[in-house]
Amino acid sequence: MFRRYGLVGLAFTHLGVSRGLIATFGVFYVAFIETFGWSRAATAGALSILIVTEGLSLPLAGSFTDRVGPRRALLLGGIVLALGLGFTATVSSLWQLYFWLGLVTALGLGLIGMVPHIAILSREFPQRRGTALGLAFAGGGVGIAVLVPLSQALISRWGWPTAYVALAVSTALLVIPPVPLFFPAAPAKPAVAAPDRTGKTEDWTVSQALGSGVFWLLFGSRVLASMGNQLIVTHQIAYAVDVGFSKLFAASVFGLMGICSIFGRIFFGYLADRIKREAAFTWVQAVSVLGIVALLLLKDDSLALLLYAYAVFYGLGQGSRALVLSAISAD
Repeated sequence: MFRRYGLVGLAFTHLGVSRGLIATFGVFYVAFIETFGWSRAATAGALSILIVTEGLSLPLAGSFTDRVGPRRALLLGGIVLALGLGFTATVSSLWQLYFWLGLVTALGLGLIGMVPHIAILSREFPQRRGTALGLAFAGGGVGIAVLVPLSQALISRWGWPTAYVALAVSTALLVIPPVPLFFPAAPAKPAVAAPDRTGKTEDWTVSQALGSGVFWLLFGSRVLASMGNQLIVTHQIAYAVDVGFSKLFAASVFGLMGICSIFGRIFFGYLADRIKREAAFTWVQAVSVLGIVALLLLKDDSLALLLYAYAVFYGLGQGSRALVLSAISAD
């Protein structure tokens, strides 16, 4: 029992670090532009490369985890991620940013991210899959709530290179040491596989999944949701600064988004176990749209209430999309 819930805690920590680090790009984005004078499009390209690389690495991360086991995969992911962040602190040109943040860091994120933890928790919690994933994914909200304002504070006080070094060290300490506690060198006997909610008992093969229309609908939903989310998250702080808010205030409000995301992930994870998962996903999207509308209506700093509304509503939906889609995929 301790190990099962410990695995939820491990996933909570790893997803908190990985999702929080991605969200911090919004504050580093502004710092890069101010330091190097790069265009917004060129600077945002680093996040685009990161997202694409992480996405492409996920099937490889799953295959690698199956081959060598969660222990080695997660340990390697933590090491690669910390190295990527550490070397990002040394960049002085765009190609270096693209390489260390967009490629190396992204590979580390893929190895400690959703794929291995979804597989582990789906197996360990067959009857409460949505709830377990909701608790784990809530770590992403905590990561956003903590790392975004913390990164801005570090940048304001000591500069962005020092901030990246601090993130690298913190990542190494949070991600790597807990792994051997739950995955000893001799792997434990796996839990009984989760029953299929559709009545089938055997797992799908890769070829069966690729030939299914449902798979491609889920794939398309996940890709489009991720692309839209990253476009918003990348530019949200720069947009808030453009309309008159201070960088620290904007980062703090978007930290509130992370807090709301915690409650959203837990609630929608629970809801996905109580109603049809597709219906839960519809509610997630509806709440997110309310937040986007609030942001679109924000024109100057006299409308701070709209910024808070965006943080609350979009925060409730942020991360819950991936959570519910992951539960549907696991079914």
